[in-house]
Amino acid sequence: NSIYKLIFRMVQLLQDDREKSKMKERSEFYSMGCYGWHKGFYNDDDCENTLLHIRYSDYGEVPDDDMFAYDSVYSLLRGGCHVFALSLQKVLGYNAYIIQGNNKVGFHAFCQIYKKGKWYYIDARGITTSFDEFMKVAGSFVSDEFTIRPIDSSDIEEWKEDDNYYEEACAFAEAVIEKYKECYTL
Repeated sequence: NSIYKLIFRMVQLLQDDREKSKMKERSEFYSMGCYGWHKGFYNDDDCENTLLHIRYSDYGEVPDDDMFAYDSVYSLLRGGCHVFALSLQKVLGYNAYIIQGNNKVGFHAFCQIYKKGKWYYIDARGITTSFDEFMKVAGSFVSDEFTIRPIDSSDIEEWKEDDNYYEEACAFAEAVIEKYKECYTL
C-alpha cells in the first residue's frame, strides 16, 4: 500500500515538473521567423487542446445545467472570448476590443497593446505580434471585411443580459489569468 502511495506521489511530482517546465516556456517570447513573436499557450504543440484541458471544474463546482457553456478555457477562446477579454482588462489593465465583420454576423473579442512600435494581440491563447496568427481563431468568426473597435458599455450590458452564467465565467477567466499570468503579461 505504501509503495503505491510513493509511486503515486512520484507521478504527481513528475507532472508538476512538466507543468512548471511548460510554464517557463510559455513565459518566454519565441520568434516565428519573419512573422513575429508569441508567448503563452501559443508555445504549446497544440494550443487549443491545452486550453480544452484547463477545466472549470479545477476552479469551482460546475453548475448542474446543460446551458452552462464554460467547461474549459477553450470556451473562453471560442464563444466566451468577450468574457476573457474583459477579464484581461480587469486583471491586467489592457484595452479590450472587438473585431467584427461588417456584415455583423460574428465577432472575436481580444485585447491589444501598441508598444515599442509593435502591436500585440492577446486572447486566451496568450500574446502574439502576428495578426495572421491571431486571425486563425478570429477569422473563423469574421470572414469578410472587418472593423476593430473598443468594447463599449452597451456590448457589456447585452452580454450580461444574454448570459445566465456571466459572473461565473468572469470568475473562471480571472482565476485562469491569475494562475497563468506569465502567458498574458507583456
